Amino acid sequence: MADTSLLEARLADLADVVARLESRVAALERAGPQARRSAAQAALDRSAAPSRSREGGGAFDAAQATRVLSLGGRSLLVLAGAFVLRAVTDAGSIPAWLGVGLGFVYAGAWMVMADRAGKAGQTLSAAFHAVSVVIIGFPLLYEGATRFKLFPPSGAAAVLTALTAAALLLATRRGLPSLAWVVSLGGMVTALFLMQKAGGNLVPGALYLVLLGVGTLWIGYVRDWTGLRWPAALVADLAVLLVANPQAQRGPTGALLVQSALVALFLGSFATRTLYMGRKVVPFEMVQTAAVIAVGIGGAVWVAVRSGMGQAGFGVFAILFGAAAYAVAFAFVERRQKIRENFYFYTSVAVVLLLAGVALLLVEPARSLAWGVLALVVGALAPRKGSRTLAVHAAVYATAAAIGSGLLGEAIVTLFFRNLVSWRPGLATTAALLAVGGCAWLTSRVPRTSILEQVAPAVVDLVLALALAGTVVAWLAPVVAGSGPDASPGALATLRTVALVASAVAAAWLGRRAAFAEAGWLAYPLLGFTGLKMLLEDLPRGRPVTLILGFACYGLALILVPRIRGRGRAAPEATEQG
Repeated sequence: MADTSLLEARLADLADVVARLESRVAALERAGPQARRSAAQAALDRSAAPSRSREGGGAFDAAQATRVLSLGGRSLLVLAGAFVLRAVTDAGSIPAWLGVGLGFVYAGAWMVMADRAGKAGQTLSAAFHAVSVVIIGFPLLYEGATRFKLFPPSGAAAVLTALTAAALLLATRRGLPSLAWVVSLGGMVTALFLMQKAGGNLVPGALYLVLLGVGTLWIGYVRDWTGLRWPAALVADLAVLLVANPQAQRGPTGALLVQSALVALFLGSFATRTLYMGRKVVPFEMVQTAAVIAVGIGGAVWVAVRSGMGQAGFGVFAILFGAAAYAVAFAFVERRQKIRENFYFYTSVAVVLLLAGVALLLVEPARSLAWGVLALVVGALAPRKGSRTLAVHAAVYATAAAIGSGLLGEAIVTLFFRNLVSWRPGLATTAALLAVGGCAWLTSRVPRTSILEQVAPAVVDLVLALALAGTVVAWLAPVVAGSGPDASPGALATLRTVALVASAVAAAWLGRRAAFAEAGWLAYPLLGFTGLKMLLEDLPRGRPVTLILGFACYGLALILVPRIRGRGRAAPEATEQG
């Protein structure tokens, strides 16, 4: 009876288990297939968890370490084979050219092995094979060129280019970024050492570094390995600088070739990506464009001037490309592509190239006259197109005209530093003053929506204020203070004070209008500088009559400027309330 009761109890328990299983199955059928898969995956996870916890991370780490050690040992055997070839060559058993050639064949065989391993999915094995190739190939090339004299500088650069290209192609095909880093850094070091031993012929090595920089650029575009292009571009720029050194290059032709390659390949790549591929410009492209313009175009001008070739051709080149950059920005990027960053990029390149082109092509006073014309033309286009970018560029051209003609420098010296005023405004300075004034008036009609957009008008207004005050002092100084040894320092100091005070009051008055709001910012700084000037110049040099006039004008300005500025702020408030 006891056994029968125990058996009945077990059967009852089994019946309960079956009932619970039936209820769960019914619930899963009502929930749908996704829930059934999730429950099954959870069950699998629960069943696998104990085994994972028992295995832990040590088993994988040990297997990986074993794998790495095995591959490292194999790489050492590969290197041992290379050293056998070197020992046989050093002993004279075979000719040097045959030993070096067999070394390259040996490295090529392991390159093939690396490619096969990468194709089979064995990325770690492929990386070890490829690193072995780099360790064998680059030192072998260096010794073949320097010790055995088997390669001239151009031949060594060609072999280095082929070896680097094959290794980088393998790295990109098989997805080995670490190999790309090793190959690129090894190629840079090898090229620099070869350039050091090239006896002044730096062109082949520099061309290799330019090609390597462009190659890593496109690897970044294709494989998104963006960190590699920074050191490669930096070394390429430095190599171009070395080639531009008159003591390090043999004639201007080679240096100009390297500089042209740097400009054409990098800027052509940037244009292809941003215009043809329609991608957004990135910080690297902005930085490297500035470096290419400075090192490539600037270096080419330096070489041409030093060699007597002249710089007019580069000026024409820069002007044409600057105009083309403007056309691309407004006709293509703004209308069709509509990528704001690309628009700013190409317009910035345009303004830099036009400034540089005019500076290279013309001399003073034609240079500042050309910049003034650009300021007026671009300033007239800015309100028609409603372009804040063109307004900023007009301000840049106007400021360049004021600086290039000597207007701004002479005006500052006349206002603050020179005891005797000997400067008289000429044709170039007068034209620059008109260009600055015209730019300030034309660009005032362009709406500004941020503080950054108001910086350029504020700079133009400041240049205009200083230039006008300095010009007035230069013309009136002989009349008011006299000239020569009999000139009155006190009268000159008072004349300067009156001119600066008038500029501050005029700036405050213009600042009442929204179009010239930036001019109002200058009122208080001008008053501050005038007060400091009076302490340093008027008081030590003035006489009672001149001091009375100077302090009266300054005191009147201290009363008028705050009232004018207050009315300018109150007018918009009243308009808004109304």
